[in-house]
Amino acid sequence: MLRLILPQVVTIAAINYLFSTAALGAPEPMSLEQVLKSTVAQNGQIKESLQEVEAARAQLDQAHAAMWPRASATILAAPIFEETGDAVHSKSNWKRWGPFLTGGVQVVQPIYTFGQIGSYKKAAESQITAKNELASVKRDEMVAMAKEFYYSYQMASDLSDLVDDLTGFLDEAVTTAEESMKKKRKGSTPVKPHDVFRLKTALEDLRQKKLYADQGRQTAERAVAWVAGVNEIKIAKKSLRAEAFQKKTLEEYLTTAKAKRPEFKALTAGQEARLALRDAKAAQSYPVFFVGAFGSAGWSPVRQKQDSVFANDPFNQIQGGAGLGLRFDLEFARHSAEASEQEAEAMKLKAKESYAVPGIELQVRKAFWELEQAVQGMEVAERRKALGKKWFVQSAMGWSIGITPAKDLLESLEGNGLAKKNYVETLFSLNMALAHLSQAVGEEITGLKYRP
Repeated sequence: MLRLILPQVVTIAAINYLFSTAALGAPEPMSLEQVLKSTVAQNGQIKESLQEVEAARAQLDQAHAAMWPRASATILAAPIFEETGDAVHSKSNWKRWGPFLTGGVQVVQPIYTFGQIGSYKKAAESQITAKNELASVKRDEMVAMAKEFYYSYQMASDLSDLVDDLTGFLDEAVTTAEESMKKKRKGSTPVKPHDVFRLKTALEDLRQKKLYADQGRQTAERAVAWVAGVNEIKIAKKSLRAEAFQKKTLEEYLTTAKAKRPEFKALTAGQEARLALRDAKAAQSYPVFFVGAFGSAGWSPVRQKQDSVFANDPFNQIQGGAGLGLRFDLEFARHSAEASEQEAEAMKLKAKESYAVPGIELQVRKAFWELEQAVQGMEVAERRKALGKKWFVQSAMGWSIGITPAKDLLESLEGNGLAKKNYVETLFSLNMALAHLSQAVGEEITGLKYRP
């Protein structure tokens, strides 16, 4: 029975392996939303900034740990020779040896620290908030970069397709011109030799532009994979289109930025953290009240036990105790200097806030004006595209019946191509304006869904 089942199992496993290998070798096409989700989840720079948050959490754990008892224990084992006697007289016997075991434990529980532990906790909590917000800043930066690379890939693809279309038509025009040259010998066409050379030169120019477009597409594809944190990527074949959005007023975007931009929260939390550290460093000059306890024990069969409590007997003795205590750190100059350093760091963040707030407002205004320009530019680009198409269609019809010279045909072809190229580039500018405004206000203003 096993011999009958085993080949089937091996066959199924082999098929599964082949399918999984094929899947790994040919990744599924990714849309823009999928790329952005992958960027948020797997981008290395975002992960690096999140580890800063974890480091701040560890500092908070350290502050919490300072509230708990501090304990230390020591255990020692060693060989020792025999010795008998008392506190006054003793006799050594180097011929007999035995073990010596000793150990001790100390426990200190802080009771009152004049706000030192509390200030460290507050500093760590504020630091977590600041690092979280800075991680959000990095996330928004990487998302904007991913959009730029993705739109660049779409633009390069569209321009490559445009060049293909123009090349195809121009190739047909060259063929038609060459056939007309043969008929010219019979006096039936106005096509001249330099018209054919002009068409062929333009055709080769388009083929060279095709190489540039393909190289740009390949570079953009690898850039998308890099920012998305994946090794291999296949981008969904979609033409560049304008992202849907609901336009608001400049004042509304400024209000959103004040509420959503993570830099504002990061600056506030950073100042709170530095001021809390200043208080903690200053509190080092005050004593720490604590409850302490200690215990120690020793044992050795080759050392005579001393029965008197006044005899120092570390070899066969158990002792311990507990009590209240004060601990002083007398480096007052160092405490003052450390406190001053933290206060200076807080004031530095305060000064940064004084120019960061107007800077963010300027960034929002600039992104808003770029969006307005891009929206108006789209209207112009659409009209230009329509005019270029009409011009080209008219010239192409004239060429087909032999009334349009090659020079006019090439001019209309160039005008139509430039109009379509301008339309694609304006689409790219519009989407990038939306991306920059989303980053400037601190939230996505289009319909893209990628945040967890």
